[in-house]
Amino acid sequence: MNLIQKYNIPTPKEKRVKINEILSFDTFPCVLKIDLPVHKSDIGGVITDIQNNDELKKAKEIILNNLKKHDISFDENSEFLIQEEVKGIELIIGGKFDGIFGEVLIFGSGGTLVEIEKDITYIDTNADENEITKAIKKTKISKIFPEFRGKKYNLGAVIDVIKKLQIMFNNENITEFDINPLIVNEKGAIAVDVRIKEGKKNKKTFYSKKHSIFKNENIAIFGATDKEEKVGYAIAKNALNSKANIYFVNPHLNTLFDKRVYKSIDELPPIDTSVIAIPTKFVLDTVEKMACKGCKNFIIISAGFKEIGNIEAEKKLKELAIKYDLNIVGPNCLGIYNADKELNLTFAKSSIYKGDIGLISQSGAVLTAIMDKAAQNKIGFSHIISMGNMADFNFANAINELNNQENCKTISIYAEGIQYGKEFLKAIRNSKKEILIFKAGKSKAAKKAAFSHTGNLAGDFEMFKILSENAGAVFKNSIESLIYSPEYKAKEVIIVTNAGGPGTILTDLVSQYAKIKELDKKTIEKLNKVLPPTWSHNNPIDVIGDATDERYKAALETVKNLGDIIFVIITPQYMTDALSIVKILNNDKYIPILLGKESFLDAINYLENQNRLYFTSLEEAAKIL
Repeated sequence: MNLIQKYNIPTPKEKRVKINEILSFDTFPCVLKIDLPVHKSDIGGVITDIQNNDELKKAKEIILNNLKKHDISFDENSEFLIQEEVKGIELIIGGKFDGIFGEVLIFGSGGTLVEIEKDITYIDTNADENEITKAIKKTKISKIFPEFRGKKYNLGAVIDVIKKLQIMFNNENITEFDINPLIVNEKGAIAVDVRIKEGKKNKKTFYSKKHSIFKNENIAIFGATDKEEKVGYAIAKNALNSKANIYFVNPHLNTLFDKRVYKSIDELPPIDTSVIAIPTKFVLDTVEKMACKGCKNFIIISAGFKEIGNIEAEKKLKELAIKYDLNIVGPNCLGIYNADKELNLTFAKSSIYKGDIGLISQSGAVLTAIMDKAAQNKIGFSHIISMGNMADFNFANAINELNNQENCKTISIYAEGIQYGKEFLKAIRNSKKEILIFKAGKSKAAKKAAFSHTGNLAGDFEMFKILSENAGAVFKNSIESLIYSPEYKAKEVIIVTNAGGPGTILTDLVSQYAKIKELDKKTIEKLNKVLPPTWSHNNPIDVIGDATDERYKAALETVKNLGDIIFVIITPQYMTDALSIVKILNNDKYIPILLGKESFLDAINYLENQNRLYFTSLEEAAKIL
């Protein structure tokens, strides 16, 4: 208890007594515990509600007998702990030093059933009071505050204890601790039972970036080639239309796309950004030579590093970044995109439209899929960063970078494994832009796959999610929503359908992310005038199976100003003219969902030619929210 008391955390009155000494206490009711490294409740090592010293002596004998029954060894130096008994609700506050997020607190329902109920949340030790409160509200036990069943419980006292524990955990050589229970009542919060594990915390040093990765005036592309099957060809071709100055480098080539190809680094003018798509064995030397020449930004496309066990080479990249104050994106990445310069330094095939989404992706393959989907629907980006193995430039650096970019309005992140969790959370807190996250690596198998992919630990998903949400990020349930959500933000949704079943299913799906708009009396009366008497009379608006395009149009005209998004479900009935129906959906807030294929070929063709967003699955449609 000494360390707890050092930080002025309330504890009950207590007394320690050697196991062979006579027990006495002056405050009742009290609790008697054997002070051994065991789960006391499991072996009968704790007796509560002791009313006087006679009962205290009897409690001692009961505990000693229980220890013998369970073959728990003790000697004359073993101690009993006598504590004032505190009444109230049992909570738990623990702490664990995590390899990614450092010092993290755990809060939730306490007592003997804590491992079964698992009603817990996570709190970063740098979280402020608002963030602490947000975390507490994620638990079921939080419903006791401020009052439950006629009794008051002091939330302010609990938050005060958490703040003190944050300071303690950050300052002391502790790797793990738990207070179980922390008793909360009307008067305050009291730490009753405390376990602390001391030890050294292995912390990694985080390096802030002094230069913008998007300062791209003069770019050298190492590995530019005329071989169309090579990555260097795709990058060189994609970079051609940029407003920046592009310099190709290849000792075996004279010209490429009617531009001079430089044979060596010595021939190059001053360069601020180097894209490296050359064999792994030449990468380190190229980076150092270009760093000596004054280049600050490196985009390393080349693979063959940590993801295949080549950890040493990746460490040397990090050392070069520190030594020369560099930004090194990658290795094993797809590249970057900078809309300000119309600069595409990726080897992706899709067109990229200008927009205001800053996209950060750890996987190049996932990134190309997102880019392809975005191009299909003309969704644009301000910036794109493919993170790869993150030898140097990490998620915290990327968020900070995009936060400083004026044209970026939303930051969308696809993450597998992260580093520097504390700085990651700090970057989220400091962001002036909305941050959307999709995180892979929920299952054990996915964590293993994520590590083999980029060499980064996926970490505990629930911890990652809760800490990130507390800091201010929004978690998404699909990769596609990283690009759709900024474009299709919705608090309230209308569903118009010609079949009740799909409408009901979509309602369940949508309700996870947004509110189903309730129709007022006036709207229902208007719909009564244009729909058959058998229509649903609520939202989803079931316009009945024999609905024509005219009936759809009348219903949509009535509700067009109500929801933020209107999903329009079309199922293939005999009289359904899907093409005519989709042609009346002339507003981006209308999202068509065509549940079928053969009957809808003309309608799908039309939508694709118009670059319109549509879905053929209810589940996929709901994920845009």
